[in-house]
Amino acid sequence: MYYERAGSGRPILFLHGWGASCQTFKPLFLKVASHRTAVAPDFPGFGLSPVPPKTWGTEEYAELIKLFLDRLGIKSTDIIAHSFGARVALVLAKKHPEIVGKMVLTGAAGIRFSKKIPLFKRFVSKLGKAVGFFGPPGAWVKGKLYAQIASADYLSAGEMRPVLVRVVNEDLSLILPDIKHGTLLVWGANDFDTTLAAGRAMNAGLVNSSLYVIEGAGHYAFLDSPAEFYSALNGFLELESA
Repeated sequence: MYYERAGSGRPILFLHGWGASCQTFKPLFLKVASHRTAVAPDFPGFGLSPVPPKTWGTEEYAELIKLFLDRLGIKSTDIIAHSFGARVALVLAKKHPEIVGKMVLTGAAGIRFSKKIPLFKRFVSKLGKAVGFFGPPGAWVKGKLYAQIASADYLSAGEMRPVLVRVVNEDLSLILPDIKHGTLLVWGANDFDTTLAAGRAMNAGLVNSSLYVIEGAGHYAFLDSPAEFYSALNGFLELESA
């Protein structure tokens, strides 16, 4: 598994989002590394790390991060995680609480809302399943139909598509009350991937968290508003007093 490491002092682990890599955090990573040890891996299937050997879920990714930290000799670390990376951070905190210090989760995925599927999407989905039984021509038509209703992540996932399907169907809301770690949730007010409603629901579910909203920022709040994001991060983790 590819990773980058810089700086010295108490470690901070960076966990990137779906479809991204550790490079997404690079400006923030370098700034944090001037005060603490910064460690940023590429999850298997992303960046420079090979795909996992089978269809992993969030728990398998969390267990890999546990082994990764053990291999580096890191017994405890704070975490900065984005989107899918926040899923992994939450499961890691649940299963191995002794490893995790404070967490900063931004645009965090993991909350599922029940929502009514539009009639058009339901029709296309059923039609796709029906034509899929007619051999290669049916499979081709099915692919074309699904392309009309699928998310950008699904369409671009390639061989990671089974992992994506498994992960997005996991609802982590039930484990939130068991996570006692101090957690700062940083959300872009204009995040349309993991909406602010999800941020509020996660904040309500966690027992030791606070929610900070950055106006004008989207799903990548740490890139859209880097100065404000760092200010909130520094206030919570006290980087510059370390």
